[in-house]
Amino acid sequence: MLKKSVVALLLISITPTLHSKDLSIATVDMNRIFNEYTEFQEAKRELDRFVLEWERQRDSLKQYVDSLKNLLEIEKPGLTEKGRQKRELEIQRAQEAYSNFVKSIWGDNGLFYKKSSELLEPYYGKIQETIKNVANANGIDLVLNKDSRVVLYVSNSQDITEKVLQELNKTYAQQTPAEKKRYRIAIFPLMEAEPGAQKLQLGSRLQKSIYQGITGNVLFDIIPNDQVNKEISRSNLTNDKLFPETCQQIALSLNADYFVCGTVETSGENVQFVYQLYRTATGERLQEITGSAANPRESLDVESLQKARLLSQQFKP
Repeated sequence: MLKKSVVALLLISITPTLHSKDLSIATVDMNRIFNEYTEFQEAKRELDRFVLEWERQRDSLKQYVDSLKNLLEIEKPGLTEKGRQKRELEIQRAQEAYSNFVKSIWGDNGLFYKKSSELLEPYYGKIQETIKNVANANGIDLVLNKDSRVVLYVSNSQDITEKVLQELNKTYAQQTPAEKKRYRIAIFPLMEAEPGAQKLQLGSRLQKSIYQGITGNVLFDIIPNDQVNKEISRSNLTNDKLFPETCQQIALSLNADYFVCGTVETSGENVQFVYQLYRTATGERLQEITGSAANPRESLDVESLQKARLLSQQFKP
């Protein structure tokens, strides 16, 4: 679908005077351009890695919904009306989390659209500009997509696909692509803002969710949680004292480029939490994502993991 829309953009729509003997026409095989333009293919592979991770997360959320439904069917004969309603509410919330995730990725203006634009659009413009330059250098008046069905007859046309590819790949072939920089990141337990969160040790629980959600991001080297927690212990700190300024000092000692901290608290059966991403060197807060769940068990695990993945996906150095 992407290729078709891009071909439409690149196709120069000019109605020539067909009886003009001086008109020079050439064609470009856009399928070859997309398949053999090295930098474009590398960008496409990076996009594919994001898509694979999104699909894995989607499937994980769907499996969780299915497991809750299966559990309800097994337990239904022995459940009270209140128990059944509670299970059904868990299923509803899990389904909403699944639907919201799918929408956030593949919905209108979702992450797939944004990431596609970010990674691929610069090369569409470069392809168009290169076709124009090659055509001008070879005295060509009109360039058509080789596979375009609107062309009924082209006389003495020449195919300049090879020349365009050579021009696009010329600079790439002269250098080894630099490996993408990876950034060290430290993940802290969330600060337990009140006794309920402290009693349930929610700070450490959500630290694990953040770690799982960020794992797989090719831009991060995650400092192991036990290493972070060891530095917290050396500083004689507890999870109710993990203010951003305190976490920054520990992150500096760990040579972390970025760190994640935040807060968690309970209110009855509800749990509210905040994830915050900071740049270690400056203490600048780059992102803040909030979440809530009905209880500190399955629903919290799903919600906290989803928010951690969102934090990771939106990261830009």
